[in-house]
Order: sequence, then C-alpha cells, then structure tokens
Amino acid sequence: MPIRRLAFAVSLCCASLAHAGDTVTLPKEELDQLIAAYALVKSQYVEAPDERKLLTAAIGGMLASLDPHSQYLGKDDLAGLEQDRLGEYVGIGVEVEVEDGQMQVVAVADDGPAAQAGIEPGDTLVSLNGDPILRMRPAELEKRMRGVPGTALALGLRRGGKGEVRSVDVTRAALRADTVRTRMAAPGVAWIRISSFEGRTAADLAAALATLGAAGAPRGIVLDLRNDPGGLVASAVGVAGAFLPPDALLFTARGRMAGAESRVTVSPRYYRGPGEPDVLAGLPAWTRTVPLAVLVNGGSASSAELVAGALQDHGRAQIVGTPTFGKGSIQTVFPLSDDSAVKMTVARYFTPKGREIQARGIVPDVAVAPLRGKSGAEGLVLREADLEHHLAATLPARDGADTAVQARRAAPESTRMFGTGDDLALATAVHMLAPDLGLAHEAGALLRKLGLRIEASAQAVAKAL
Repeated sequence: MPIRRLAFAVSLCCASLAHAGDTVTLPKEELDQLIAAYALVKSQYVEAPDERKLLTAAIGGMLASLDPHSQYLGKDDLAGLEQDRLGEYVGIGVEVEVEDGQMQVVAVADDGPAAQAGIEPGDTLVSLNGDPILRMRPAELEKRMRGVPGTALALGLRRGGKGEVRSVDVTRAALRADTVRTRMAAPGVAWIRISSFEGRTAADLAAALATLGAAGAPRGIVLDLRNDPGGLVASAVGVAGAFLPPDALLFTARGRMAGAESRVTVSPRYYRGPGEPDVLAGLPAWTRTVPLAVLVNGGSASSAELVAGALQDHGRAQIVGTPTFGKGSIQTVFPLSDDSAVKMTVARYFTPKGREIQARGIVPDVAVAPLRGKSGAEGLVLREADLEHHLAATLPARDGADTAVQARRAAPESTRMFGTGDDLALATAVHMLAPDLGLAHEAGALLRKLGLRIEASAQAVAKAL
C-alpha cells in the first residue's frame, strides 16, 4: 500500500472507528512514527520487503503486546480454527510433546498413517523433510505436519529415543480428532481421558458414557483432564453438562465494561450449534449422580479449568492432582478480511462461586504430585502467571490460593506416564472412589509402596460424592 493511501486509511479510521458507542481516538504522533518507520523500511532496507508481511507483522506485534493469547490470524490459522470446530484435521495421526528437550511421540492414532508406517509411542522425532526439529517451535512443527491429504512427509526418528536415526515416509490423510478415550481403571471404575476440547468432544463423551453404561452404571468415574490445553468452550459446556443437572451455572464472563457479566449454564444454547443434535439429550440419569473424581495438573488450561472449576464448585467432584495452568481469559475472533482476523482477549472467566481462574488456576481438593523421576521432564511446569504480558488477577486470593499454587508446583508430566503403574494421581482417585477394593488392587498396592495414607481423604470424598 503506498504511503499516501496508508495515511488516508488512518485518517478515515480516526473519523469513523467506534466501539460500544464511544468514538476511538487514535494517537496521531505514534501513527506518524509508524508510517515513517514503514516508509524507511520500504525505501532503505537492504532487500525489497513484502508489504503485506510488514503490515501483518505490525498488527501481530500490537496484539502480542497485550497478552499471550491475543494474536493476528492468517489464512492457515483460520483454517486450523475451522478444523478444530469440526473435530477434523489433515495430518499423520500422532500426538507429540517436548520431553527432556526432545520431541517425543506420546500417542499414535489407530489405523492412521503414522501407525501404518510403524511409528510407536516413545519414538523421538529428529527431522522433518530433512530439517532438524530442534530448531522448530511446537506451533511450527504442528503446522508443517499438517497439509493436503495425499502429500508425503519424510520423518527422521529414533526408536524409543535411542539408536540410529531411521527415515520413514508418511502420507498425510484426513483424520478425525480422537479426544476422548475410555478404559476401566479398576473393577467398576472407569477412566475417561479428554485430551482437548474440539468440535466432536462432547458428542464422543456422550457416546462413551452410553457404551459404558450398557452393562449398568459404573461405581465411579475418573475424568482425566491432565495436559488438556483447552479448546472450544461450547465443547467444555457439553462435557460439564454430562455430569451436572440442566441449567446449572458453569461460569460467568466479565468484560471491560463495569457491570457487564454473562452467565453460561448447562443449556443447549451454549453447547449445541445451529442444526446440530442435542448430544446430552439421551444420556442416562446415572451420569449426573455417579461418584466422580477429576484429575488435573499444570497442563490443564482454559476450557479444562472451566470444567474442573464448575464440578468443584457444585460439589459434584473432587479435584485431584496439582494446580492448573491459570488461563482464565476469553478470546473472540474479529474478521479483518476473508483470509485474516484478530483474536483478542475480551473477558475473564469466573467459577460458579465467583473464584477467578486467571493467573491462579484451580487448586485441587486432594494434592497429588507426580512421582519424582517419573514425570517425564525436568524443572517446574510453566503457568499463565509466568508468561510475559499475562493479565494479572483482579480479585484478592481466597484462603491463600496464590501461596498454595506456588507451593504445589511440580515437574511437567508426560501423557505416556498416565495409566501406568507410576500414575499416582490415577491410583489415588481410584482408591478414593473404591476404597473397598483394598490393597489387592494395583492402585492400593502403589499407595502402600509409597507409604501414603489417604483414608481420611477418601472418607471425606465419599461424603461429598
């Protein structure tokens, strides 16, 4: 865009831009500096710059200065949002995590391209199309793994993280996001893990619960939200609604304007899209009364924290694990053009009892840190309050919540440890829900081995449930 046209666009915005009835005044001096800097780059930089790249970078920098979750969205970013909404994506069917500085495969989709190519959990990704993966950020890696169905990827990997690097050619395919997994953790106790909240998550949970209850209601459910980064709020509402009565309050959202507050409840208007079926309509009654424990850790964020906070405030479940990430803010996408948009923080989340999630997170009822040396990573987990430009909490902490969060910090956990004999949080939850199984069960055996006594906690949980 020529400088004269850019200046005209700025002056036009000054005359017409408004929000919530208040005219927005743009700072002339700073905008003149922006235009002058743009002109210098255009005329003096050693190579001819890309105009679009310059201006989108300026928008991106402006948004990045606000908080860690506001950002400029390009065409690929918008396509990714749509894939999340549909619960579909194009890729090879692997879930990866950074573990001990390496990109580890932690899960492989059944019958997906990666499984067919012989990739297994525990393998370490070393290169992608010849480029070292260590130089890539996780977001860049995810973007490069996805693409057009039928196109090939050349992966370099080590089996189990050791040995020689071997090359594997994998063909991308259209896949369905598998975010809900279920198995029995103990006789009568189901373990349901939700890895993220995407378009099909609530429907998949409803289907899993229906299958689970085909032989009769279970005696307890462990809902595992560890390392769940969040996702679509509508899906989180549907998940929480599977365990709470209709019209129960899930959270409130408070924006910039004084007195402006939105209340989100277990109602189809908040979890069902236009023309979609009510995924909760056919659930059996026992799903809202079965004893429930929820597992969380420092990787549980955003929508996962909404679900955990709502179930905790309503006394529906006991929360087990370590304090959650603390992302209690809401982002809205504002289109700029057909292939660009702005994602911007517009409000904060509060639990049904008014507790603020932002920069604090959800503090578990039963604190259980991962076993030392078994968490899968070194150091302490990074939380919202550690991020640059994070929004500070606005309400005073209750009952020393901030101190509790700092005191209970733990190392990052790998999902490869979940469900193993070293999964102390799961063992604790099972023991709480079914204490009569005794030490003959592996959960009780693990607790005995560690010399832990949680009988008093289990009795308190039984009363609450």
